[in-house]
Amino acid sequence: MKVSEFLNNTQSPFVLGAFFSRYVIEKGFIQTISQYKSTKFLDDSIYKSSLPLYLDALNYQSSDRIWEYKSKTSFQIVLENDLDLNNDRFYKLLLRKIMLSPFFIGEILDDDKKEFIRGFFEIRGSVDTSRPYLSQDYFYNSELELKRLRLLIDNFNIPEEAFNINFRELQSQFVSGENRRNTQFRINLFWYIKNIGLINEYKAKIIKEVYGINYKRNIDEIFYFECEEPSFTKAMINERLGFYLNTIYGKNLSNYEIDKIRKDLEFEEEKNDKFKRDVNIVKFMRIYAPDICAGCNDIYDIKDRSFLTRQNRYYTEIHHCISVGKDKELDVLENLVKLCPTCHRALGKGSSSAEYQKELIKRILNSNQQNLEFAKIIFASDDINILVEKIQENLK
Repeated sequence: MKVSEFLNNTQSPFVLGAFFSRYVIEKGFIQTISQYKSTKFLDDSIYKSSLPLYLDALNYQSSDRIWEYKSKTSFQIVLENDLDLNNDRFYKLLLRKIMLSPFFIGEILDDDKKEFIRGFFEIRGSVDTSRPYLSQDYFYNSELELKRLRLLIDNFNIPEEAFNINFRELQSQFVSGENRRNTQFRINLFWYIKNIGLINEYKAKIIKEVYGINYKRNIDEIFYFECEEPSFTKAMINERLGFYLNTIYGKNLSNYEIDKIRKDLEFEEEKNDKFKRDVNIVKFMRIYAPDICAGCNDIYDIKDRSFLTRQNRYYTEIHHCISVGKDKELDVLENLVKLCPTCHRALGKGSSSAEYQKELIKRILNSNQQNLEFAKIIFASDDINILVEKIQENLK
Protein backbone atom coordinates (compact mmCIF):
# COMPACT_ATOMS: atom_id res chain seq x y z
CA MET A 1 0.00 0.00 0.00
CA LYS A 2 1.17 3.53 -0.76
CA VAL A 3 1.20 6.27 1.87
CA SER A 4 -1.14 8.36 -0.30
CA GLU A 5 -3.66 5.48 -0.31
CA PHE A 6 -3.28 4.98 3.42
CA LEU A 7 -4.00 8.65 4.12
CA ASN A 8 -6.85 9.03 1.63
CA ASN A 9 -8.71 5.77 2.30
CA THR A 10 -10.56 4.59 5.39
CA GLN A 11 -8.36 2.70 7.84
CA SER A 12 -9.43 0.66 10.83
CA PRO A 13 -8.97 2.31 14.25
CA PHE A 14 -6.61 -0.56 15.13
CA VAL A 15 -4.22 0.27 12.27
CA LEU A 16 -4.33 4.00 13.06
CA GLY A 17 -3.54 3.21 16.69
CA ALA A 18 -0.60 1.03 15.63
CA PHE A 19 0.99 3.78 13.51
CA PHE A 20 0.25 6.40 16.15
CA SER A 21 2.10 4.27 18.68
CA ARG A 22 5.28 3.83 16.63
CA TYR A 23 6.45 4.04 13.03
CA VAL A 24 9.80 4.13 11.29
CA ILE A 25 10.68 5.91 8.04
CA GLU A 26 13.60 4.49 6.05
CA LYS A 27 14.62 3.60 2.51
CA GLY A 28 11.46 4.96 0.90
CA PHE A 29 9.05 3.14 3.23
CA ILE A 30 7.05 3.86 6.38
CA GLN A 31 6.40 0.89 8.61
CA THR A 32 4.93 -0.05 11.96
CA ILE A 33 6.17 -3.17 13.69
CA SER A 34 4.71 -5.54 16.28
CA GLN A 35 6.64 -8.12 18.24
CA TYR A 36 6.68 -9.81 21.62
CA LYS A 37 9.13 -12.02 23.42
CA SER A 38 8.81 -15.36 25.16
CA THR A 39 8.56 -15.51 28.95
CA LYS A 40 10.06 -17.81 31.55
CA PHE A 41 6.57 -18.35 32.96
CA LEU A 42 5.37 -20.39 29.94
CA ASP A 43 6.88 -23.23 27.95
CA ASP A 44 8.72 -22.12 24.82
CA SER A 45 6.49 -24.29 22.63
CA ILE A 46 3.48 -22.17 23.64
CA TYR A 47 5.31 -19.07 22.42
CA LYS A 48 6.21 -20.60 19.05
CA SER A 49 2.69 -21.85 18.40
CA SER A 50 1.25 -18.43 19.33
CA LEU A 51 3.07 -16.52 16.56
CA PRO A 52 0.91 -17.51 13.53
CA LEU A 53 -2.21 -17.11 15.66
CA TYR A 54 -1.12 -13.60 16.55
CA LEU A 55 -0.60 -12.71 12.88
CA ASP A 56 -4.17 -13.84 12.19
CA ALA A 57 -5.37 -11.71 15.12
CA LEU A 58 -3.54 -8.64 13.81
CA ASN A 59 -5.16 -8.96 10.40
CA TYR A 60 -8.58 -9.71 11.88
CA GLN A 61 -8.44 -6.53 13.96
CA SER A 62 -7.25 -4.56 10.92
CA SER A 63 -10.20 -5.75 8.77
CA ASP A 64 -7.69 -6.55 6.03
CA ARG A 65 -4.67 -8.80 5.53
CA ILE A 66 -2.31 -5.86 5.81
CA TRP A 67 0.12 -7.37 8.32
CA GLU A 68 2.95 -9.67 7.25
CA TYR A 69 5.95 -11.36 8.80
CA LYS A 70 9.02 -9.15 9.17
CA SER A 71 10.98 -11.99 10.78
CA LYS A 72 10.06 -15.26 12.47
CA THR A 73 9.01 -13.41 15.60
CA SER A 74 7.96 -9.95 14.37
CA PHE A 75 5.26 -8.52 12.11
CA GLN A 76 4.88 -5.35 10.08
CA ILE A 77 2.74 -3.10 7.93
CA VAL A 78 4.81 -1.49 5.18
CA LEU A 79 3.74 1.65 3.29
CA GLU A 80 5.49 2.88 0.18
CA ASN A 81 6.44 6.49 0.88
CA ASP A 82 5.28 7.82 -2.50
CA LEU A 83 4.76 11.30 -1.02
CA ASP A 84 8.36 11.42 0.25
CA LEU A 85 7.18 12.47 3.70
CA ASN A 86 9.62 13.14 6.53
CA ASN A 87 8.87 12.17 10.13
CA ASP A 88 7.30 15.50 11.12
CA ARG A 89 5.05 15.73 8.07
CA PHE A 90 3.79 12.14 8.29
CA TYR A 91 3.05 12.53 12.00
CA LYS A 92 0.97 15.67 11.42
CA LEU A 93 -0.99 14.04 8.57
CA LEU A 94 -1.56 10.92 10.68
CA LEU A 95 -2.75 13.02 13.61
CA ARG A 96 -5.10 14.93 11.32
CA LYS A 97 -6.53 11.67 9.95
CA ILE A 98 -7.14 10.35 13.45
CA MET A 99 -8.82 13.54 14.64
CA LEU A 100 -11.12 13.58 11.60
CA SER A 101 -12.14 9.94 12.04
CA PRO A 102 -15.75 9.35 13.18
CA PHE A 103 -14.71 7.32 16.22
CA PHE A 104 -12.56 10.17 17.55
CA ILE A 105 -15.50 12.52 18.08
CA GLY A 106 -17.54 10.19 20.31
CA GLU A 107 -17.70 10.82 24.03
CA ILE A 108 -17.89 7.21 25.21
CA LEU A 109 -15.34 4.40 25.18
CA ASP A 110 -16.96 2.46 22.32
CA ASP A 111 -15.64 -0.52 20.32
CA ASP A 112 -13.83 1.66 17.78
CA LYS A 113 -11.96 3.55 20.48
CA LYS A 114 -11.06 0.26 22.12
CA GLU A 115 -9.67 -0.93 18.78
CA PHE A 116 -7.50 2.17 18.55
CA ILE A 117 -6.22 1.68 22.09
CA ARG A 118 -5.34 -1.97 21.38
CA GLY A 119 -3.44 -0.86 18.29
CA PHE A 120 -1.59 1.75 20.31
CA PHE A 121 -0.70 -0.41 23.31
CA GLU A 122 -0.77 -4.06 22.45
CA ILE A 123 1.28 -4.26 19.26
CA ARG A 124 4.38 -3.30 21.26
CA GLY A 125 3.27 -3.41 24.89
CA SER A 126 4.63 -6.10 27.17
CA VAL A 127 3.12 -7.49 30.35
CA ASP A 128 5.07 -6.33 33.39
CA THR A 129 5.34 -9.39 35.62
CA SER A 130 6.60 -7.48 38.67
CA ARG A 131 4.02 -4.67 38.70
CA PRO A 132 0.55 -4.57 37.10
CA TYR A 133 1.32 -2.57 33.96
CA LEU A 134 1.16 -3.04 30.23
CA SER A 135 4.37 -1.24 29.29
CA GLN A 136 5.94 -0.03 26.07
CA ASP A 137 8.93 2.00 24.91
CA TYR A 138 7.71 5.52 24.19
CA PHE A 139 9.45 7.20 21.25
CA TYR A 140 9.22 10.86 20.27
CA ASN A 141 11.16 13.08 17.89
CA SER A 142 9.56 16.38 18.85
CA GLU A 143 7.58 18.06 21.61
CA LEU A 144 4.42 17.51 19.54
CA GLU A 145 5.02 13.75 19.42
CA LEU A 146 5.88 13.69 23.11
CA LYS A 147 2.48 15.20 23.89
CA ARG A 148 0.52 12.57 21.93
CA LEU A 149 -0.30 10.75 25.14
CA ARG A 150 -2.51 13.75 25.91
CA LEU A 151 -4.72 12.69 23.01
CA LEU A 152 -5.42 9.41 24.83
CA ILE A 153 -6.14 11.19 28.10
CA ASP A 154 -8.37 13.90 26.66
CA ASN A 155 -10.28 12.00 23.96
CA PHE A 156 -10.42 8.27 24.72
CA ASN A 157 -12.17 8.26 28.07
CA ILE A 158 -9.33 6.50 29.83
CA PRO A 159 -8.91 7.49 33.49
CA GLU A 160 -5.87 9.72 33.73
CA GLU A 161 -4.89 7.80 36.86
CA ALA A 162 -4.47 4.62 34.78
CA PHE A 163 -1.39 6.05 33.03
CA ASN A 164 2.19 6.11 34.23
CA ILE A 165 5.32 7.37 32.48
CA ASN A 166 8.98 6.93 33.40
CA PHE A 167 11.22 9.22 31.37
CA ARG A 168 14.53 7.68 30.37
CA GLU A 169 16.63 10.53 31.78
CA LEU A 170 15.20 9.82 35.26
CA GLN A 171 15.72 6.05 35.25
CA SER A 172 18.47 5.03 37.68
CA GLN A 173 19.98 2.56 35.18
CA PHE A 174 20.04 5.22 32.47
CA VAL A 175 21.75 7.71 34.78
CA SER A 176 24.38 5.17 35.84
CA GLY A 177 24.96 4.06 32.23
CA GLU A 178 24.11 0.48 33.18
CA ASN A 179 21.16 0.26 30.80
CA ARG A 180 20.28 3.08 28.36
CA ARG A 181 16.60 2.20 28.20
CA ASN A 182 13.92 4.22 26.45
CA THR A 183 11.16 6.18 28.15
CA GLN A 184 8.52 3.76 29.46
CA PHE A 185 4.82 4.54 28.93
CA ARG A 186 2.51 2.31 30.97
CA ILE A 187 -1.17 1.69 31.51
CA ASN A 188 -2.68 -0.06 34.51
CA LEU A 189 -2.90 -3.72 33.56
CA PHE A 190 -6.04 -4.54 35.54
CA TRP A 191 -7.97 -1.61 34.10
CA TYR A 192 -6.79 -2.53 30.60
CA ILE A 193 -7.66 -6.25 30.64
CA LYS A 194 -11.07 -5.56 32.15
CA ASN A 195 -12.08 -2.66 29.90
CA ILE A 196 -10.06 -3.03 26.68
CA GLY A 197 -9.02 -6.68 26.51
CA LEU A 198 -6.20 -8.37 24.60
CA ILE A 199 -5.94 -9.78 21.08
CA ASN A 200 -2.88 -11.90 21.88
CA GLU A 201 -3.74 -15.03 23.84
CA TYR A 202 -0.08 -15.59 24.67
CA LYS A 203 -0.10 -12.39 26.73
CA ALA A 204 -3.41 -13.46 28.26
CA LYS A 205 -1.81 -16.72 29.38
CA ILE A 206 1.09 -14.79 30.95
CA ILE A 207 -1.36 -12.72 32.99
CA LYS A 208 -3.26 -15.81 34.08
CA GLU A 209 -0.04 -17.53 35.15
CA VAL A 210 1.50 -14.54 36.95
CA TYR A 211 -1.54 -12.80 38.43
CA GLY A 212 -3.91 -15.79 38.74
CA ILE A 213 -6.80 -14.16 36.84
CA ASN A 214 -9.02 -16.12 34.45
CA TYR A 215 -10.04 -14.82 31.03
CA LYS A 216 -12.69 -15.41 28.38
CA ARG A 217 -12.67 -14.93 24.62
CA ASN A 218 -15.61 -12.94 23.27
CA ILE A 219 -17.25 -13.09 19.83
CA ASP A 220 -14.79 -10.52 18.42
CA GLU A 221 -11.76 -12.63 19.42
CA ILE A 222 -10.90 -10.37 22.34
CA PHE A 223 -9.68 -11.79 25.65
CA TYR A 224 -11.29 -10.12 28.65
CA PHE A 225 -10.48 -10.86 32.29
CA GLU A 226 -12.66 -11.38 35.33
CA CYS A 227 -10.94 -8.90 37.63
CA GLU A 228 -12.08 -6.06 39.83
CA GLU A 229 -11.88 -2.45 38.73
CA PRO A 230 -8.61 -1.13 40.19
CA SER A 231 -8.54 1.73 42.65
CA PHE A 232 -6.23 4.61 41.78
CA THR A 233 -4.19 7.15 43.66
CA LYS A 234 -4.01 10.80 42.60
CA ALA A 235 -3.35 11.32 38.89
CA MET A 236 0.20 12.47 38.17
CA ILE A 237 0.64 12.00 34.41
CA ASN A 238 -0.08 15.62 33.46
CA GLU A 239 2.16 16.94 36.24
CA ARG A 240 4.98 14.62 35.15
CA LEU A 241 4.64 15.59 31.50
CA GLY A 242 4.64 19.30 32.33
CA PHE A 243 7.59 18.90 34.68
CA TYR A 244 9.54 16.96 32.05
CA LEU A 245 8.89 19.52 29.31
CA ASN A 246 9.84 22.46 31.52
CA THR A 247 12.76 20.94 33.39
CA ILE A 248 14.33 18.12 31.40
CA TYR A 249 13.32 17.92 27.74
CA GLY A 250 15.94 19.33 25.38
CA LYS A 251 18.28 20.28 28.24
CA ASN A 252 21.80 18.98 28.75
CA LEU A 253 21.64 18.03 32.43
CA SER A 254 24.56 16.87 34.51
CA ASN A 255 24.42 13.69 36.60
CA TYR A 256 24.18 15.86 39.72
CA GLU A 257 21.09 17.66 38.38
CA ILE A 258 19.41 14.40 37.33
CA ASP A 259 20.12 12.88 40.73
CA LYS A 260 18.68 15.96 42.40
CA ILE A 261 15.50 15.78 40.30
CA ARG A 262 15.08 12.11 41.19
CA LYS A 263 15.34 12.98 44.88
CA ASP A 264 12.92 15.90 44.51
CA LEU A 265 10.42 13.54 42.86
CA GLU A 266 11.05 10.96 45.60
CA PHE A 267 12.27 8.35 43.10
CA GLU A 268 14.85 7.25 45.66
CA GLU A 269 14.74 7.10 49.40
CA GLU A 270 17.61 8.68 51.26
CA LYS A 271 19.01 6.99 54.34
CA ASN A 272 19.03 10.27 56.24
CA ASP A 273 16.67 13.16 55.62
CA LYS A 274 19.12 15.58 57.20
CA PHE A 275 22.82 15.85 57.69
CA LYS A 276 24.87 18.11 59.91
CA ARG A 277 26.83 20.69 57.99
CA ASP A 278 30.57 20.72 58.53
CA VAL A 279 31.23 23.48 61.07
CA ASN A 280 34.99 23.08 60.67
CA ILE A 281 35.09 24.31 57.08
CA VAL A 282 32.90 27.26 58.05
CA LYS A 283 35.33 28.14 60.86
CA PHE A 284 38.26 27.80 58.47
CA MET A 285 36.54 30.12 55.99
CA ARG A 286 35.81 32.72 58.69
CA ILE A 287 39.40 32.79 59.91
CA TYR A 288 41.46 32.55 56.74
CA ALA A 289 39.36 34.10 53.97
CA PRO A 290 39.67 37.90 53.48
CA ASP A 291 36.85 39.96 54.98
CA ILE A 292 35.40 41.13 51.68
CA CYS A 293 32.07 40.45 49.99
CA ALA A 294 32.43 38.46 46.79
CA GLY A 295 29.08 39.80 45.61
CA CYS A 296 29.77 43.54 45.75
CA ASN A 297 33.45 44.14 46.54
CA ASP A 298 34.01 45.71 43.10
CA ILE A 299 31.27 48.26 43.85
CA TYR A 300 31.34 48.91 47.61
CA ASP A 301 33.93 49.03 50.33
CA ILE A 302 33.16 46.41 52.98
CA LYS A 303 33.02 49.13 55.69
CA ASP A 304 29.97 50.60 53.89
CA ARG A 305 28.11 47.26 53.90
CA SER A 306 29.08 45.84 57.29
CA PHE A 307 30.42 46.67 60.76
CA LEU A 308 33.42 45.87 62.91
CA THR A 309 33.13 42.99 65.35
CA ARG A 310 34.84 42.71 68.74
CA GLN A 311 37.62 40.82 66.97
CA ASN A 312 38.21 43.99 64.96
CA ARG A 313 37.15 42.24 61.73
CA TYR A 314 34.32 43.24 59.46
CA TYR A 315 31.28 41.03 59.86
CA THR A 316 30.61 38.68 56.93
CA GLU A 317 28.39 35.65 56.43
CA ILE A 318 29.37 32.29 54.94
CA HIS A 319 27.35 31.34 51.89
CA HIS A 320 27.18 28.13 49.85
CA CYS A 321 27.59 29.24 46.25
CA ILE A 322 25.50 26.26 45.09
CA SER A 323 22.68 25.81 47.59
CA VAL A 324 23.20 22.70 49.69
CA GLY A 325 19.70 21.51 50.59
CA LYS A 326 20.09 17.81 51.42
CA ASP A 327 23.16 17.27 49.23
CA LYS A 328 26.09 16.58 51.51
CA GLU A 329 28.51 16.56 48.58
CA LEU A 330 27.99 20.34 48.22
CA ASP A 331 29.04 21.06 51.80
CA VAL A 332 32.70 21.52 50.94
CA LEU A 333 35.20 24.35 51.21
CA GLU A 334 35.27 24.85 47.42
CA ASN A 335 31.59 25.79 47.54
CA LEU A 336 31.90 28.41 50.30
CA VAL A 337 32.19 32.15 49.88
CA LYS A 338 32.07 35.23 52.14
CA LEU A 339 29.28 37.76 51.60
CA CYS A 340 28.11 40.89 53.31
CA PRO A 341 24.73 40.55 55.08
CA THR A 342 22.93 42.48 52.32
CA CYS A 343 24.16 40.29 49.46
CA HIS A 344 23.62 37.12 51.48
CA ARG A 345 20.03 38.08 52.20
CA ALA A 346 19.44 38.93 48.52
CA LEU A 347 20.41 35.38 47.49
CA GLY A 348 17.60 33.69 49.39
CA LYS A 349 15.01 32.10 47.09
CA GLY A 350 12.54 34.81 46.08
CA SER A 351 14.28 37.46 48.21
CA SER A 352 15.19 39.64 45.22
CA SER A 353 14.62 39.64 41.48
CA ALA A 354 16.05 36.79 39.43
CA GLU A 355 18.10 39.20 37.35
CA TYR A 356 19.71 40.80 40.41
CA GLN A 357 20.47 37.39 41.85
CA LYS A 358 22.15 36.36 38.59
CA GLU A 359 24.28 39.50 38.66
CA LEU A 360 25.44 38.68 42.19
CA ILE A 361 26.18 35.05 41.29
CA LYS A 362 28.22 36.07 38.25
CA ARG A 363 30.27 38.47 40.37
CA ILE A 364 30.91 35.69 42.91
CA LEU A 365 32.09 33.26 40.24
CA ASN A 366 34.29 35.89 38.57
CA SER A 367 35.97 36.82 41.85
CA ASN A 368 36.35 33.29 43.28
CA GLN A 369 38.16 30.79 41.08
CA GLN A 370 37.48 27.88 43.45
CA ASN A 371 33.71 28.51 43.32
CA LEU A 372 33.85 28.74 39.53
CA GLU A 373 35.79 25.49 39.10
CA PHE A 374 33.53 23.66 41.54
CA ALA A 375 30.39 24.83 39.68
CA LYS A 376 31.89 23.65 36.39
CA ILE A 377 32.30 20.16 37.82
CA ILE A 378 28.84 20.00 39.39
CA PHE A 379 26.95 21.28 36.34
CA ALA A 380 29.27 19.78 33.70
CA SER A 381 29.65 23.05 31.80
CA ASP A 382 32.33 25.68 31.20
CA ASP A 383 29.82 28.33 30.12
CA ILE A 384 29.56 30.86 32.95
CA ASN A 385 26.10 32.01 31.81
CA ILE A 386 24.80 28.45 32.07
CA LEU A 387 26.39 28.08 35.49
CA VAL A 388 24.80 31.32 36.70
CA GLU A 389 21.40 30.20 35.41
CA LYS A 390 21.61 26.82 37.13
CA ILE A 391 22.88 28.20 40.43
CA GLN A 392 20.07 30.76 40.49
CA GLU A 393 17.47 28.07 39.71
CA ASN A 394 18.76 26.01 42.67
CA LEU A 395 18.63 28.76 45.29
CA LYS A 396 16.96 27.71 48.54
